[in-house]
Amino acid sequence: MSELLLPREGTLIAWTTQGFPPGAPYAGPTGRDFVPFGVGLVQLGMGDDAVIRVEGRLTENDPAKLEFGQAVELTMIPFTTDADGNDVVTFAFQPVSS
Repeated sequence: MSELLLPREGTLIAWTTQGFPPGAPYAGPTGRDFVPFGVGLVQLGMGDDAVIRVEGRLTENDPAKLEFGQAVELTMIPFTTDADGNDVVTFAFQPVSS
């Protein structure tokens, strides 16, 4: 077994919008603070260099702004604030501007 560093860039294969807070162990905003978010299936790597498909949060939640085969890249976004007032971030895929 060996370590394999995954690429940060990939292709959007499929997506949906999460319109309600997920169940446990979800620890993000709920109730009036909840904002729907995109969830996508992303193939990491491009073309012959594609290595794996992963599911992840998307920075875009408007389906009209997403396309099959769209290039995306991994980033970090604000998620919530913990009990001590510290910002908590999460990973998400954002569309790559052309």
